[in-house]
Amino acid sequence: MTNVAVRTFASRSGVKARNYPLNIDSVVYPRIFVFDTETTVDSYQNLKIGYFQVYQEDFYQQEGLFYDPSMLNEKETECIVDYASKHNIELYTSEEFVEDVFYPEVYKLKSRCIGYNLAFDISRLAFVCNSSRNWSKGGFTFTLSKKKSNPQLIVRKMGDASTFRFSSTWENKKKKKKMKYYPGDFLDVQRLAEVLLESNHISLAKACERLGTKSSKIADIEYGEVTEYLIQYLITDVRATYEVYLKLMQELKLYSIPIPPTRIYSAASMAKYALTSLGVNPFRVQNPEFSPELIGNIMTSYYGGRCECMLRKQSMETTVLDFTSMYPTLALEMDLWKYIIADSIETQDVTDEVEQMLSNINHSYLQDSNNWKDFVVLVKIVPCGDILPVRMDYKKEGILNVAQNYLSITSEMWYSLPDVIASVLVIGKELKIREAVRFVPKGVQKGLIKSSILGTDIDPVKDNPIKVLVEERQRVKERIKKMEKTNPRYKQLEDRSRAIKILVNAMCYGIFIELNPDNEKSSFDVYGLEEIIASNNYFEKPGRYFNPLIATMITAGSRLFLTMAETHLKKSGHSHIYMDTDSIFVPPETADSLIGLFQPLSPYDSKIPLLKKEWDNVLFYGISSKRYSLYTLNEDMIELAGMGEDRSYKLHGLGHLANPFPNKNDDWHAQIWYDILGLHHGKTTLEEIVQKYGMLYSLSKFTVSTPEILNYFKTFNKGKLWKKQIKPFNFAYTGFQTTLEGNTPVKPLVPYTSDSQTVVYGKFIDLYTGKVKEGVKYFKPLSKTITQYVDHPELKFNRVTGVLERKHIYADGITPIGKETNKIDEQILEGRQPQVFLSDDEREKLIDKLLEFPQRTAEQMGVNRGTLSKIKRKIRKNRSKFRMDTKATKKLVQYLYWNNVNE
Repeated sequence: MTNVAVRTFASRSGVKARNYPLNIDSVVYPRIFVFDTETTVDSYQNLKIGYFQVYQEDFYQQEGLFYDPSMLNEKETECIVDYASKHNIELYTSEEFVEDVFYPEVYKLKSRCIGYNLAFDISRLAFVCNSSRNWSKGGFTFTLSKKKSNPQLIVRKMGDASTFRFSSTWENKKKKKKMKYYPGDFLDVQRLAEVLLESNHISLAKACERLGTKSSKIADIEYGEVTEYLIQYLITDVRATYEVYLKLMQELKLYSIPIPPTRIYSAASMAKYALTSLGVNPFRVQNPEFSPELIGNIMTSYYGGRCECMLRKQSMETTVLDFTSMYPTLALEMDLWKYIIADSIETQDVTDEVEQMLSNINHSYLQDSNNWKDFVVLVKIVPCGDILPVRMDYKKEGILNVAQNYLSITSEMWYSLPDVIASVLVIGKELKIREAVRFVPKGVQKGLIKSSILGTDIDPVKDNPIKVLVEERQRVKERIKKMEKTNPRYKQLEDRSRAIKILVNAMCYGIFIELNPDNEKSSFDVYGLEEIIASNNYFEKPGRYFNPLIATMITAGSRLFLTMAETHLKKSGHSHIYMDTDSIFVPPETADSLIGLFQPLSPYDSKIPLLKKEWDNVLFYGISSKRYSLYTLNEDMIELAGMGEDRSYKLHGLGHLANPFPNKNDDWHAQIWYDILGLHHGKTTLEEIVQKYGMLYSLSKFTVSTPEILNYFKTFNKGKLWKKQIKPFNFAYTGFQTTLEGNTPVKPLVPYTSDSQTVVYGKFIDLYTGKVKEGVKYFKPLSKTITQYVDHPELKFNRVTGVLERKHIYADGITPIGKETNKIDEQILEGRQPQVFLSDDEREKLIDKLLEFPQRTAEQMGVNRGTLSKIKRKIRKNRSKFRMDTKATKKLVQYLYWNNVNE
């Protein structure tokens, strides 16, 4: 029994989309408060010392050191006192710093507070923390001051960013005439660097290097003991943070967008402000009568990018081809800017036209750009052995993946026209079409504004900003190619090129599929292939520029591009080796022909190659999607084709591992790939890998970024003083799941220590039971992780090695789902999947199956006998109020649903 899954649209009747004004940064923040802390290197990470500086209009005003007397020994206290005296620096206790410096500066003088990984440093200043409530639920409320006039500070994780704001003060709540609320102005410089430099988890040292700051992070420091060298290191970090901030503000000016840096949570944030500066009204505001049923239909056709490894565990020479600005190119190809600025969007029945089109589809037709403008069509079909994107649990482990496979199902489903064309192109078979609906933009919105973006004047009525900016970037790149790196203009142009790339890509995808789940469960309507009432789910609030028509057409168009390449290769007797979203790996002798195939589709005025060579004549070795390496083999010497930022190997399945080696090399994963390739070529044996990695253990580092994650440590923290607790935004480690005792899985959860490999010898918390356990046997050796990585199957397709084949999926049902999780820390711990929307009838069926759930199966999933019995007792006691969102119950429900045992 097999279910396929489709995305859906959640809606509340009577609630209309509103065009809330975005905060424009009209206020200049001349006063900057920057600070950093150093902590203990044990599990608790308590504040030891800190340093701050204040700048007024870029002029240094004040500095100071602070420390927690209870965390320093006599020698350390003497060291910091002597250092402050010797260098004429004000010295405060941590409490004095909060009361006399932090609140006067950040709250009363309204200085902008900046730091590198600011959430961690702010949490070090607190002495009490609670889970936030109401609309801040999911965040932490920190108490830093004992004075009621000083508000608490709320920090909440939002995607990869954190938001910061002061709460209302206790005194202000009691006053009849309330003061104007001031939320504070906080900026995490690290997050701003991640967005503007396109580098996730970028370190301060790397940011300094990339931006060319005068100050740079001191290397080879020993943490823990307060020494003069550590104090100098701390002071340098603060100076470096401020210099990085100034450089990033210069980068931000390039965009010519009035966005406050404190509002930049991702590149999508800037895209929203760019569209707002052009006066673009959001789709749902502009089209209030657009039915939720139709939006739901569109959502079911959304599948994201295509990624597949078609040559498994065999090496082969390849050329890697990349599409130029894939998503922006598709937005131009299908003329989607007209939909973004349309006064309204209407629909037309084009069933007969689409049937006629599909009967004559070929490469020549698809090479004509004019035809692509007719592809903004949704097609209702009954899949019958058609090759389509299929989202399902291929592993039978409750994990959803998408693959282009043969699909047969008796139900009607909606697919985008590009996906339907792709199926016909591959197998030459017409589909069972029930209906085809074209979306037609009508008119142009009123109120569009001429504006300057990235220094380029754009009239949104006459110009397509995507086209203008992509062509400008190509001109900049051509100028860069002719320039020496020593030329003062080189870095300026490089920065401009990167800024254009970031903004254009953000304007073409993510903002149109943005959904933000509520923190509380509620009842609402869910629209997809049918309408259901979800009574126990998280409502997914559409983002400002939510428009799934744009998102689904761009991603479907990219899949059609890849299918065109696939079928072109097939004609000459070849097969693609690998593909991922905007790239395709092909036999080198076919590369030039493929490049020629796509050039007629270039929507750009300049001679920009639409498909270009990224790597040429290198060897490919692939294990599965996102798990491959490109390399060369010369005289039996294996060399990876690229390292560092240009690395030629993928880290999926390894990237979350903490470095097990004593060195701090960012490219330590490369050594594992050298050994994997050595194993493939017979230069390394399995026994040598086991010997090399057998005494190292697989651990993942994560941040305690939400109350839900902190709750895992409740057993550890119970009855302990604040300084003896695992605190919010502490770092911690988790081991891989092992199964030892009675087939019950164990997943170790371990507080942080500076040497991650030592944690396996101490006590840990079992993530599944909350019990404290001890023993190296519960931790997975790195050698086992590597060997399992090498053997990781590509279950989306048939065959084990060589050229893989598509599966034939015979589906019995369709599951309506919500947004996939983007909470990285929670993914590491639980591997979270999208929520399933259940009707009341489906909920009742699942509850019946929970009562019959076999004990052995539950134990294999990490739910022990006692927990399973407790779940069943709760159901029998009060079936109607039984909660299905507890950790253990969710595991069982997920198993039931994706294995379709609720039939």
